[in-house]
Amino acid sequence: MARKIDEKKTKRVLRRLERARKAAEDSGVPDRELSEWEGEFLGSLEERLETFGSAFSDPDKGNTEEALSTRQALKLKEIEKKTKGKARKPMSRGKGFRGKTPQRASRSRDIYDDVEPDTPSPAPRQNTQPVEETPENRRARFRVVPKDDPSGT
Repeated sequence: MARKIDEKKTKRVLRRLERARKAAEDSGVPDRELSEWEGEFLGSLEERLETFGSAFSDPDKGNTEEALSTRQALKLKEIEKKTKGKARKPMSRGKGFRGKTPQRASRSRDIYDDVEPDTPSPAPRQNTQPVEETPENRRARFRVVPKDDPSGT
């Protein structure tokens, strides 16, 4: 099924291609001249636009009502900037799996921020008098006895 492309859009893109080609030829500055690949790119776009009215056929690559795909329009825009002498930025390769925004510090509160530090407790009282040993408060006391100890106590 052939797509219906508005002839005005096709003609508009063809004029843009011609302007970019003329601007590159008329500039005479080596930096503004088109590379071999860019010349072939413009030529193939022009050929497809004149033949089919559109330079792409896959509807996943751009708006079906436009004459150029999204990437083709972006590359044409770069070529136009180059011919005008403005700095051009190469096509982005994407960011991969990195996050889109930088990681920020957590905005949540720390539960320990509201707790006042413990005041030092007074030192425990020292009992100055020795405690009498009685059977009730006596605890078993163990001592390590080496095997070689002849006393065995």
